[in-house]
Amino acid sequence: MAVQISRMIVIILGVLILIVLGAVIWTAFDGPRNAGSNAGGENTQIAPDHLSLGLPSPDCVIEQARTDGGRLTVITGGPASLPDCRRVFVIQLSSGRIQAEIRL
Repeated sequence: MAVQISRMIVIILGVLILIVLGAVIWTAFDGPRNAGSNAGGENTQIAPDHLSLGLPSPDCVIEQARTDGGRLTVITGGPASLPDCRRVFVIQLSSGRIQAEIRL
């Protein structure tokens, strides 16, 4: 009697392991569904031809630029006579839109 119960438990656990293994393999090869436009790290949007920061003078320059978390942070500056050049921009890389602008 105990041998039959043990055999039944082993069979049930074996079937459960096969079901879980099949679900893991199915998920790995099937991929995410409806995960949005950035599924798999791919950008499907068209990048803009150019990006205008709207700086007041051609004498304004980019002092620093770095990326982090899908965003580009740009710090601009210029001559002391043009204080409006000192700004920080946060740009969404996937769309090219300016998310934030801080004037220093």
